[in-house]
Amino acid sequence: MRKAVVILGSLAVLAACSNGGTNDAGGNIAVEASDDACKVAKTEAATGNVTFEVTNKGSKVTEFYLYAEGDRILGEVENIGPGLSRKLIVEVGEAGKFQTACKPGMKGDGIRGDFTVTGDSKKSTDGNALLAEATKSYQRYVSSQADQLLVKTEEFVNAVKAKKVDDAKALFPVSRTYWERIEPVAESFGDLDPKIDGREDVIEEGMAFTGYHRLEKDLWESGLQADSEKIADQLLVDVKEIVAKAKTVELTPVQLANGAKELLDEVATGKITGEEDRYSHTDLWDFRANVDGSQAAIAALRPAVEQKDKALVSTLDAKFKALDEALEKQRKGDGFKSYKELTQDEIKALAEAVDALGEPVSKVAEVVSAK
Repeated sequence: MRKAVVILGSLAVLAACSNGGTNDAGGNIAVEASDDACKVAKTEAATGNVTFEVTNKGSKVTEFYLYAEGDRILGEVENIGPGLSRKLIVEVGEAGKFQTACKPGMKGDGIRGDFTVTGDSKKSTDGNALLAEATKSYQRYVSSQADQLLVKTEEFVNAVKAKKVDDAKALFPVSRTYWERIEPVAESFGDLDPKIDGREDVIEEGMAFTGYHRLEKDLWESGLQADSEKIADQLLVDVKEIVAKAKTVELTPVQLANGAKELLDEVATGKITGEEDRYSHTDLWDFRANVDGSQAAIAALRPAVEQKDKALVSTLDAKFKALDEALEKQRKGDGFKSYKELTQDEIKALAEAVDALGEPVSKVAEVVSAK
């Protein structure tokens, strides 16, 4: 789960995002991110695929986002270290007003600026049957996972409210499995993500500590609190809202590809470090679910990618298999070992397998968006 996204920042913050720089030689929109500025070379583009080349010239790890109305995330790249560059390809099918944002330190609302998209409606799925079927296939996957997310979260909430601690502990990683599989979709809806899945760090950004991880802390560390029942009720309300939205959101092929990479980034920055489920240490359940979700997105895109780059598909198959094998070694009963049971060598092996897969997965968006 990313750091919290705080909605509707001040005008002063918005104004801090200045224009500057130039497009790169390939026509990409250059973005120069620093600790106190976000220089976007162009603030207007035509409908279709828009490519940003983000370079971090600051001292803090940063992120870059393109937001639609209501802070809906159209695309993002996270964990851009100082001196590094990352490319973000976003398919924008409709003209309108958008916002760019750099987030130095990966916190808060970000340094924002207006971005305009002009021209006629242009969607990659309109003239490509393989891409159209890919989005439909993945949407069916999202809907099925969302249904189970609601069922299992309700079971978890009921166990918390009944003060059945052992049952709640058993249901915690199970219910989160369905959340983690569709996390990029769930994260696209503004502040619902940190409300549901925010770690205790959200307090630093002025948000209440609620959702899964607050209940995780109650169950494993502090004991159920006077307001645990209220927190559980709100979690279910928020999950119901996410489920309803996830079933209706229209995804683009590039979003599927970006989402597959985002899920691996989630593993690399949260699950593999043990930071995500810091009280229950059920991180490997989330790890498995993130990989499942990434595989589902790539599987939906597979026919379209195979048509353009068969070698990439072969590489993806091999790297997913290697990661699966490394992860399955950590099975224990019906689930996984506690993160605390992993040796440093085992953690290293998992990290290397994730890194090896992340590189070819990062190429899928460019292949899918190519004419």
